Amino acid sequence: MLIKNILAAVSSAVILSAAYIAANAAYFDGSEVHGASDNVASTTTSTLGTATAASQTTETTSTTEPTTVKKYKISFLDFDGKIFKELEVEEGAAIDYSLVDTGVLDKHPDANTEVAFSSWDITPSVADKDYIIHSLSKTAKIYYTKKPDKYRYFSTKGKVNLEGLKVFIDLSVQTPNKDKNGVYITEENTIDISSSCIAKPSSLSAAFTKSDKATISVYPIGDNKAIFSFDIICYRDLGDVNEDGFIDSIDASMVLGFYANIAASKTYKVPDNLKKLSDVNMDNRIDAFDASYILQYYATASTANTFIDWEEFFDYDKILAQK
Repeated sequence: MLIKNILAAVSSAVILSAAYIAANAAYFDGSEVHGASDNVASTTTSTLGTATAASQTTETTSTTEPTTVKKYKISFLDFDGKIFKELEVEEGAAIDYSLVDTGVLDKHPDANTEVAFSSWDITPSVADKDYIIHSLSKTAKIYYTKKPDKYRYFSTKGKVNLEGLKVFIDLSVQTPNKDKNGVYITEENTIDISSSCIAKPSSLSAAFTKSDKATISVYPIGDNKAIFSFDIICYRDLGDVNEDGFIDSIDASMVLGFYANIAASKTYKVPDNLKKLSDVNMDNRIDAFDASYILQYYATASTANTFIDWEEFFDYDKILAQK
């Protein structure tokens, strides 16, 4: 019963509403209805506009992609054509060659030969494509063709004499140009470095500190690797019979005294150290000739500004070869 009453009440309300609208039709004229419609349309349009703008904003944001920077590979090859360094460089950026350590390319095939970096075959300044860049080498080979003339000394004063020495460097440098077989063309040059070589030890006093024989090593200046070594010998203070540091008439007189004593007695013997100093012509005899040579030496040395060597008076190579 309650349900029927509710339904009846609802039906009555609907009927009344319809009657009310019909009775007041004049009141609900077109302007009122249209105005309401326009308000609804305006609201709808505004909502759609907002939605469309939001959609456009979303679309613009979602379609923007990050810019990718292009990079190129710069490969550096060693003397044997193998890659020893690679750089990745952005397109248009400068290639920084200081990042490539060319010192790792240095090598020594043997004690007197060195191979080092000379230059690159190409040197592009910026990265506009992938590049393969070859290392070009320079090879220096040091050698000697003649040892110093002097190896015999008569005093521990002064320096080791390197006159007559012949030392050269053969220098071979690769150029960026290639021959018909695709091999890099080299420029060859020979340099005489004889005058710039040094002896170690350099002083005769250091060389003959412990013995009358010494081994001298020859080095290119500024280098710590010897090119070769040779032996020298010292006939220490030959002619200075009284060992006072001078060769003069007193020494000549002493030699004449030895000679007289030897002539007078077959049993007379000159002490070994004095015999060695007296026999200036190295003929294994002490006689008037030795005294005469000492006087000649004294006369020459007394007017000279430099040390006088006994080899200026004798060809000891010939004399010693005859023994």
